[in-house]
Amino acid sequence: MMPMLQQIVQMLFAHRLRSLLAIIAIVWGIVSVLVLMALGEGFYQVNAKSFSLLMSDTQLAVPEMTSKPWQGLPARRQITLTEPEFRLLEKQSAIKTVSVLYRKWDASVTDITGHTLPGYVRGVDNHYVDMRKVKLVLGSRNINQSDLNNHNRIAIIGWQLAKQGNLALGDKLRVSGIPFLVSGITQQSEGGISMGREDNQVIIPNTTFSDLWNDKPSQIMVTPAEGISGVILRQNLLSFFANQKHFDPTDKRAVWLPDFSQDAKFFTALLRGIQMFLGASGAMTLAVGALGVANIMFLSVTERTREIGVRLAIGATPNNILVQFLLEGGILVAMGTVLGVSISYGVVALMNQIGLPEWLGSPTMTLDAIMMALFVTAILALLASFFPARRASNLTPVIALSARA
Repeated sequence: MMPMLQQIVQMLFAHRLRSLLAIIAIVWGIVSVLVLMALGEGFYQVNAKSFSLLMSDTQLAVPEMTSKPWQGLPARRQITLTEPEFRLLEKQSAIKTVSVLYRKWDASVTDITGHTLPGYVRGVDNHYVDMRKVKLVLGSRNINQSDLNNHNRIAIIGWQLAKQGNLALGDKLRVSGIPFLVSGITQQSEGGISMGREDNQVIIPNTTFSDLWNDKPSQIMVTPAEGISGVILRQNLLSFFANQKHFDPTDKRAVWLPDFSQDAKFFTALLRGIQMFLGASGAMTLAVGALGVANIMFLSVTERTREIGVRLAIGATPNNILVQFLLEGGILVAMGTVLGVSISYGVVALMNQIGLPEWLGSPTMTLDAIMMALFVTAILALLASFFPARRASNLTPVIALSARA
């Protein structure tokens, strides 16, 4: 085996240009596959985060208006609940966490100098940020139970509002003329589901909100207990609200309980489809590279026909010839694969260093992507090397020796 490997290495060096072209073809294919799949993974991750509310088990509930009469009560009754009524949900065994939300669209929001900002106010409790999966910039502080108990005048503001008002952490803004300390700023994001211009909102403790306005909650978010499905949770919520406010338990218009699960499946499939398309595009490029290797191997067999005839005449078996050419193709592909993976890591690192548009996310090379690329490369390399090698091993010594040099 060692003499054969030495002979193969000598042959590859003797035809350096041809070997280099074969390696470049494989490198280009590997880089195409891995970089495109890294871009697809980054795109999936950033958009999956944007659709985090769709893909989580958090349920939104918004009281609206009845559409059916019930026990002598007319239809088209406005459903409103107080916070204590909402908080009764915390006693339900099917529910783990409840977050009661307030909202004021026409609140006056200004910077400290009195310049009007295009924002609105949301009153929340200490569960909102985690349940809504709101991402905050470094140094931000979430609203905690102490803020609620002490009616603290702190605010978490949307990144767009912070940009328009040139506000930073520790600055102050005014809500209805009252100064609030900016304790947090949301991270900038694109895409995903929005619960109403969230990038312009001012989030304050709901106890402080109630000090300013005598409004009732606008909606709640609910996390189910372990093992409770979304369907069962929505049924329990609708029954609870129906008992509280005396409306038909089948009246789904009385309380809006959106089912995001189908949307989540659609968007997940869409994002994965885009990722697979990018990977397939790279795989096609890799296939073209494998064809280049096959062409070069066929050319090698043609040029070395007399050499093959001599080896067969002096005792080499067809299997010896087959193994030799398979090893030649395998070595070229292995070298191209190692270089391709290394260059791919460098390209992905460079793209992350330079920075891509936020909607593309950060390209990420995963082990699954590398294993898939290596598997495809191995299959294509075997096919690219086998047929030229089989042709060489099937040559008849007399015919091979009579071939032109």
